[in-house]
Amino acid sequence: MGCVKHPLLTIRAALKRRYIHEMAQVQNKWQLTGMEVDVILFLGNNPGFDTATDMVQLCQLTKSHVSKAVDHLTELGLISQERDQLNRRRVHLRLTDAAQPLLEAGQAAQKRFVDVLTRGLTDKDKEQMKRMLETIARNAVEEE
Repeated sequence: MGCVKHPLLTIRAALKRRYIHEMAQVQNKWQLTGMEVDVILFLGNNPGFDTATDMVQLCQLTKSHVSKAVDHLTELGLISQERDQLNRRRVHLRLTDAAQPLLEAGQAAQKRFVDVLTRGLTDKDKEQMKRMLETIARNAVEEE
């Protein structure tokens, strides 16, 4: 008889597969990598966090992958880069108007992702789940 795993040990892979599935249409339409779409979504979903360092730290992304994505998105005119006036080494990233349709499509895909995962749950269930996941995330960070 096989070993039964706790759902917290198996859910990561399932979530990743579903997220990739939902984002595939966005990536294909704009001919972008997953990392490039993630950069656009990070900037659109997290006002006040607008540097590559923010992305690396908050999302645990690889610095070289973020850098490559930022360079390509800048070349495409989807983001602009602006040096910080007080710290010339710090570069702020801004979405351009050209990125707006991509951002909206990505956010719609994120909404579909959440809707699929929470299908069949009541609003009360969803709120309870949100609180539990926030607690689990806090617990995971506190133990590092």
